[in-house]
Amino acid sequence: MLRGSWRQLWLFLLLLLLLLLLPGAPEPRGTSRPWEGTDEPGSAWAWPGFQRLQEQLRAAGALSKRYWTLFSCQVWPDDCDEDEEAAARPLGWRLSLLGQRYLDLLTTWYCSFQDCCPGGDCRISNNFTGLEWDLNVRLHGQHLVRQLVLRTVRGYLETPQPDKALALSFHGWSGTGKNFVARMLVENLYRDGLMSDCVRMFIATFHFPHRKYVDLYKEQLMGQIRETQQLCHQTLFIFDEAEKLHPGLLEVLEPHLERRAPEGHRAEFTWTIFLFLSNLRGDIINEVVLKLLKAGWSREEITMEHLEPHLQAEIVETTDNGFGHSRLVKENLIDSFIPFLPLEYRHVRLCARDAFLSQELLYTEETLDEIAQMMAYVPKEEQLFSSQGCKSISQRINYFLS
Repeated sequence: MLRGSWRQLWLFLLLLLLLLLLPGAPEPRGTSRPWEGTDEPGSAWAWPGFQRLQEQLRAAGALSKRYWTLFSCQVWPDDCDEDEEAAARPLGWRLSLLGQRYLDLLTTWYCSFQDCCPGGDCRISNNFTGLEWDLNVRLHGQHLVRQLVLRTVRGYLETPQPDKALALSFHGWSGTGKNFVARMLVENLYRDGLMSDCVRMFIATFHFPHRKYVDLYKEQLMGQIRETQQLCHQTLFIFDEAEKLHPGLLEVLEPHLERRAPEGHRAEFTWTIFLFLSNLRGDIINEVVLKLLKAGWSREEITMEHLEPHLQAEIVETTDNGFGHSRLVKENLIDSFIPFLPLEYRHVRLCARDAFLSQELLYTEETLDEIAQMMAYVPKEEQLFSSQGCKSISQRINYFLS
């Protein structure tokens, strides 16, 4: 048994060495290199090729320090310096997909035989810098979402003593980025993403398919919420296809969304976010946006004042769904209805570019145009909005690779 543990330790050290040798390892202070300080004319080290190598090695050393910082913060989060982690993830810098996979694999393997942070609160990261970067760089065509999500979520989680849960409702056509932004939130607020003990995701048609079992579903949902909140002081619950949730099921959430009087000596406060994703009244969003564009407004000039009143009123008046008829909507327990605007041709091109980059594939501008042109656009006359948003982009790329 002891021999096996030593074998695991040596293997871990070998993998760690390989990780640190991926572009460069952190060096002991005071370490000097033979090519530094030796740039007299005629010296081999003064040759331009060596100077370029010197610059590359310096960059590699800086990158390896970031790898080490990110690895240590994943394995020993309690000892992680937030300033160091922020420095390891400067705005605009992210690990490549392959590098992140190696880092996650190494962390998971190490923690399989060595005590790490097991889960729960110690795996909460609240990386608002990373969330801001994701919203600004990876999300396209959604300036309102960028503004609202970061400000609202950060403001709530930085509230010392919240008196209710936060409820956000994402609305828009399929493919406009609702699930994408939900995933960004999960990945930046929790180190384990959707695998976190503090996160629960429900799909209405999958988890609550039969109306006759609503009472059973209510008990199960109450139990899961209670269990998750006992495990973590900061929790996130995502409800996809929210328009298909039974009103009775939504009643379970009401006590969490009603403001409660502060308790004098409560030892712990909990932060809970309920996130609803829905295609409900995406057509109203599209109509308002189209009308404003035809009137000469630019897309970036569209504000929440143009959209939210129409959106909320239409949701309440909709007769064929339980979400609009629930007390959550009728009694204004939802903090914000966030509209996702329909995506245009230029946004589809950007989604295609990102899909190529995420798979580390080469592309040309002509290829991006071809993929964007494969999508269907509406209305029939203007051909302005992608009817599927950025959905199915990955399948279109596979067509070019086959």
